[in-house]
Amino acid sequence: MSQSVTQLTRQPELEILEIKNDSIIFILSNTDISVANALRRVMIAEVPTMCIDLVEFESNNSVLCDEFIAHRLGLIPLVSDSVDKFCYTRDCSCSDRCDQCSVELKLNVKCTENRPRDVTSSDLLSQNNSVIPVSSQAASSNNEQEIPIVKLRKGQELRLRAIAKKGVGKEHAKWSPSCVATYQFQPIIVLNQNRIDELTDQQKEEWVGSCPTKVYSYNPHQSTQQVTIEDPLRCVYCLECKKKADSFGKPDLVHLEQKQDKFIFTVESSGALKPEDIVLYAIQIIKRKLTDIQGQMAEGML
Repeated sequence: MSQSVTQLTRQPELEILEIKNDSIIFILSNTDISVANALRRVMIAEVPTMCIDLVEFESNNSVLCDEFIAHRLGLIPLVSDSVDKFCYTRDCSCSDRCDQCSVELKLNVKCTENRPRDVTSSDLLSQNNSVIPVSSQAASSNNEQEIPIVKLRKGQELRLRAIAKKGVGKEHAKWSPSCVATYQFQPIIVLNQNRIDELTDQQKEEWVGSCPTKVYSYNPHQSTQQVTIEDPLRCVYCLECKKKADSFGKPDLVHLEQKQDKFIFTVESSGALKPEDIVLYAIQIIKRKLTDIQGQMAEGML
């Protein structure tokens, strides 16, 4: 008997394990690899941000040519929390550009001292306070957060006007909000305690130490003296523990398996968007795509 669509429908769940200012780790469960891969690809290529797309030079006698500097400016991440307030240039009703589809940034630096002058992202002045270089938003007393653009010596000058526009990563990588977006299957690790008890204390320490991500732990000074699984989520399936067990002549010492409906995601942001916002934007985009397909199917277009 064939199953109904309702019975086959899954309800994916998302569990957040860790959130930092620039990264998020979460578990996507009760779904398959097609959904996990779709979420990853959308986070990389279809979540919109603001980025410098056009540069007009008024003066540049630095050691770098205009094209080189324009390329560097395009790779500076801009705060894009208000990206929804802007429309794509192709969808805007203006003839060239306007405040609804772009933001103007200016840079005007001249070196007047005998020592070199560093031109950084903090020298970019935006006409919209919600779209500024990420480094300008960081509250830091030093210059570690500033992104270098070029060095000027005495008498050199750089003066330009940059236009930031809304775009997505599949048009150009500079618009991608995520530096890293990866996932792996959740590991299932089962230890054969009978086989482990056959090992000497030195062999136990060697076996535990063979794991580069410290999944296992062993303390010979404890009363139990048992090898335990400290954190299974650290496992990256390098199989070093299996190789070490084989060298001891005990291939069944540990069993590793991948849980096919649970995925551990790691997403790192460029700073343009908060990492949690990248995930939420991606989910909204996928839902909108599915709604469009459902509507087209209902109209008989597919």
